[in-house]
Amino acid sequence: MQIEVATENTDTTKQKGDLFEGLIKDLLSAQNYEVAQELRVTGAELDLLCKHKVNSKEIYVECKAQKEKISAPILNKLMGVVDLHDYSEGWIISTSEFGKDALGIVDIISKKPKEKSSKFSFYTPQRVIESLTSAGVIKKPPTDKAIDFIGSEDNLGSWTLLISKFGRFWAVYTLKGGVPEGVLLFNATSGNLVNDSATLENISKLEATITDYDLSVGKKDDDISVLPDKTEGITNVVEVQIGDSWDDYRPARPKDFVGRDDMQKEILGFLANVKEGKTNTRIFAITGNSGLGKSSLIAKIRDRSKNKHYHKKYFVYAVDIRGAKSPSYITSALLQALKLAQENGFGKKIDLSLTDPTNHFSSESIAEYLESIKSEDKVICIIFDQFEELYSKPELFSVFNSANSLMLEVAGYKGNLTLGFAWKTDSTTQQDHPAYHMWHNLSDLRKEFKLSLFDGGEISKSITTFEKEFNHKLTPAIRNQITYSCQGFPWLLKKLCINLRENIKKAGNNEVTTVELDVEKLFTNDLDLLTPSEKTCLDLIASKAPADWSEIIELSSAADVSNLVNKRMVIKSGDRLNIYWDIFKDYLVTKKLPVIPYNYVPTSDYRTIVNIANELDNKNYLSSHEISLKAGIKESTMLNIGADLVMFNIAERNGSSFKLNSAITSKSEDEFLKKIRERLGKHSFKIELYKKYFGKIIDINILIEVLKESLPKAHHSQPTWGVYARRLSRYLHMAGYISQQKNIYIVQDKGTIQQAVASWQKRTKGHKSEIFAPNASPLLVYECYKLIQEGKTYEQIQDDGCKNALTVLLRFNLISILKKEIHIEHELMSKYNSPLEAIWVNASNEICMKTCIEKINSEPNINNISLASYIAKKHGANWSDSSLKRFGNSLKQWSNWLNSRESGDVIPTPPGRRAQA
Repeated sequence: MQIEVATENTDTTKQKGDLFEGLIKDLLSAQNYEVAQELRVTGAELDLLCKHKVNSKEIYVECKAQKEKISAPILNKLMGVVDLHDYSEGWIISTSEFGKDALGIVDIISKKPKEKSSKFSFYTPQRVIESLTSAGVIKKPPTDKAIDFIGSEDNLGSWTLLISKFGRFWAVYTLKGGVPEGVLLFNATSGNLVNDSATLENISKLEATITDYDLSVGKKDDDISVLPDKTEGITNVVEVQIGDSWDDYRPARPKDFVGRDDMQKEILGFLANVKEGKTNTRIFAITGNSGLGKSSLIAKIRDRSKNKHYHKKYFVYAVDIRGAKSPSYITSALLQALKLAQENGFGKKIDLSLTDPTNHFSSESIAEYLESIKSEDKVICIIFDQFEELYSKPELFSVFNSANSLMLEVAGYKGNLTLGFAWKTDSTTQQDHPAYHMWHNLSDLRKEFKLSLFDGGEISKSITTFEKEFNHKLTPAIRNQITYSCQGFPWLLKKLCINLRENIKKAGNNEVTTVELDVEKLFTNDLDLLTPSEKTCLDLIASKAPADWSEIIELSSAADVSNLVNKRMVIKSGDRLNIYWDIFKDYLVTKKLPVIPYNYVPTSDYRTIVNIANELDNKNYLSSHEISLKAGIKESTMLNIGADLVMFNIAERNGSSFKLNSAITSKSEDEFLKKIRERLGKHSFKIELYKKYFGKIIDINILIEVLKESLPKAHHSQPTWGVYARRLSRYLHMAGYISQQKNIYIVQDKGTIQQAVASWQKRTKGHKSEIFAPNASPLLVYECYKLIQEGKTYEQIQDDGCKNALTVLLRFNLISILKKEIHIEHELMSKYNSPLEAIWVNASNEICMKTCIEKINSEPNINNISLASYIAKKHGANWSDSSLKRFGNSLKQWSNWLNSRESGDVIPTPPGRRAQA
């Protein structure tokens, strides 16, 4: 028997505490005590000092209204308080049972001499109920009345004493198919059946385990009031499905499954450790981003458990959690798994029924059956797939609670039953959702198996499987395109292969020489196959997924749903509908493409890429032989450069022929750089670099380490890593994602490509200085920018004395100048709150300014010339005496400004207002 305190979710902490306190006072009164003082009240926890009405004996009482079992620390605290204050006795009154460690302490106390053991009393739910019934406060559970109403004792589950502001009630679960389906309520004072809809409706609105079940089973037939419909009949549990063919979007058939050998070995090894008693852990998690094949792995593990080596050791039952609508889904899944295991020769042949959804192992038949599994030295494993659905949808919170409760029970039971949970780690779940925190805070109870991207070997095996399945040999070029384009994502690999198969069919006898690499086009190609009404239906399912089949039929049509299932856009899990892939579902809902980190390392340098791109036509394909003759390079070299051009989306490929990407309208370095910047923005190297070092100064060693972390499946020698890191850093520099000054790299986004800088360098017939040596004060640079904003011409700005300030703004890439026409770089400026902040941030990132600030902080009285001499020597500049004097003044002005503030909101006016360096 159990006790549960039920409240509305709007009730205050005090209201909840008052309900629990009312029960405690009735229990104390039955023992002839009264509350003398409330020492602490926190929600449904009370610490009370009580006095006997006759002999005035004082006792200390700790009251716990919780679902978790009482732990040893709670008992230790009780004993400490009693001893410290010399109370006559110490009690614990609990609505939950005692855990194993706590029961061990109770056993130790009971064996002590009577004068010590009698000082402590432990009131479990059963003892609380016995005390209340013996004192006449409540009636005993009216089992006979429940049997008369329901027809058979076999259809009754466990009893719960429900404490609410509407009264105290006996609640008993009614069973259907061996699992709880509904609840009968009886007045705990009178023992009469509660059958009026008004009371039942009030109870149904409370937060309690029983209110997740159908309360209308005991309602009067002539009562027309309607209760919330929670009936489902026997809950159908949906197992993890597999596809019918290789190109089915559902989880892969076990025979088609490729890779994950180590992960399979680890999971089966975990089950072996449970079987052999080598671990106390009974819960495991399979995690990873969308599209990494978690469901396919589960289906493979299930299939392997049936082979001749494992079929007498492990029984694996894989559950699709997307079929869940109520907590009974979890209890039904447990019961169904045990029954199927029983049919497969696991355990004793007994009738199994689950009488209590909050304490699954209290059901006698369940406990007996699991003991028989352990005695046979076998293991039952239940895996819940798509588990993130339960903490991403508020309406499924009660289902989550039921799964969470089962996990805690299995973890504490430590028998031969294991639970696995699979969920995607890139879920869009709001992190303030209570279930999110509840679940992740329990991570120490689980062993985690984390899926990563496919490595080169797994990709190659998958492509080979595709070739065998469709009896079509791919060219090396096509294999390479698929290998690099899928980026190690199994879902994208399959999608690319399926799209290629369709193109092979369309081509007939002609050789297909290219692969569609654009993910958005892959998705839009699918959508183009649908009618307008089917598209509407698909969007509706995506927004509600997992969606109720009956609701979608009502809002759309049965024909549209059927067509979407036949076209493999939608998967039916029981009576729930889902989009074939979570990634495609997210695309339909958000209209945003999935972020697919790009990890291609180009073989050519930037200048070579541009030179060959300039040889291409944007209308006609040129053969690699023709291009190599034009460029004066080997054809094999041209093919490598061509691969780089395709991967950067600058060119399109047809076998060994190439042309410019159709989206490139004008053949210019600017256009090529924009394509490279677009690609590199999603590169795993750039993403990892920005995650760890954005706004910081780093060296080549850090670049190499970051590159290794961003390409975890790659294996190269240290010199090769260095070559790749330097090559990619040069591309990132040209694309505007980092700045390079000799052997130093600044991780910052210039907001645009570096073409403006390159053009300016050509015009000035020199190179950009490694050292920031301004000939203008911060104030003059700011005023120069304001003049540009006002539309002043190049000549007017020169006449106003701001020529030198223009060079500073050019260095910072805040403006560009072409044929004396000045343009503000608005894309870059939009990243800052104000022009002052833009100037301040860019100056702060100059290496020599950091050196200046350090020097001034260490030697506050250093003169300008000495400062300039130090900077020149430190950074390898060769300045004349006049330059030292000029630059020293400006360097100090800039350093003082940067050093004095954390933001560049104000520039102090120097003497003469526009003082020059």
